[in-house]
Amino acid sequence: MLLDGWGWVAWGVYFFAMPAGALAVRRATLRSWPALSRPVTYRTLGRAVLAAVVAAALVLALFAVLSLAGWIEVEGHSVSLRVLLMGVLGPQLLVASWEELAFRGALQPIAIHRLSQKAGLTVASALFGLFHLPNILYHEVPAALVPQTVAALILMGAVFGLAALRNGGYLAVPIALHFGWNSACFGLEEAFSYQFVGPQWLIGTPAWFPESGLLGAAILAGLAGVAWWLTKPHMQPVQAEVHTA
Repeated sequence: MLLDGWGWVAWGVYFFAMPAGALAVRRATLRSWPALSRPVTYRTLGRAVLAAVVAAALVLALFAVLSLAGWIEVEGHSVSLRVLLMGVLGPQLLVASWEELAFRGALQPIAIHRLSQKAGLTVASALFGLFHLPNILYHEVPAALVPQTVAALILMGAVFGLAALRNGGYLAVPIALHFGWNSACFGLEEAFSYQFVGPQWLIGTPAWFPESGLLGAAILAGLAGVAWWLTKPHMQPVQAEVHTA
C-alpha cells in the first residue's frame, strides 16, 4: 500500500510473509509455537469479549468527549452495517491476529529468551511502534506529531505485550484489545466525516486518531490498567516454553 500499483505485494507480505516468518524464527529459536492451542473456555471467551468492548469504548468515549468540547466537528455521517462488518470488523480481526501473532507470539518471547523479561518487552514494543512508521508517513501525519505517534504505538505494544506476558503467552486478550481498539478507530473513520479544531498536539490528527494526540496516549495508559485486570501473572518464566520435542 506504500507503493502505487504494488498494493497486492504489500498485503501479501503483511498477511502471509510477516506472520509466517515470525513463526519460523520462533520455531527455530525457541523450538516451540505460540500458546494458541489452549481450549477455549467460557472464562477465556468472556475476558476476550470484555477486553475488546472496553478497548473500543475508550476510543469512542474520547471521541465523544472531544466532540462535546467542540474540538471535533462532525460534518456528516453514514453508517452501513455491511460496511462496518466487511470493511472494518473483518479486516481488523485479521490485522489484530496477524500483528499479535508476529509481535507478541514470536518476537517478544524470542527477545525475552535472548535478553530478559523487561528488556524483551521493551524491544518488542519498540519494534511494534517503529513497524508502523512507514504507514504513519504514508498517511501524512504532520511531522510535529510523528514522534509522539510512534511513542504512543510503542506504549500500545507494551500494553499488549504485558497482557500476553501476564497470561503465559496466550494471545486471546492481546488480540481482543488490539481488535477492539482498531475497530473503534476505523469504525469512526467509516461512519463519520469530521475535522479537528482543537489543539493538535493534544487531540492529534484525523489521519491517525487517537494515537497521534497526547490524550490518545493517556487512554492507552488506561487500557494498560484494563489489561492488568483482565490477566494474571503466569508462574513459570517464558524460557520454560523451550523444549526439544
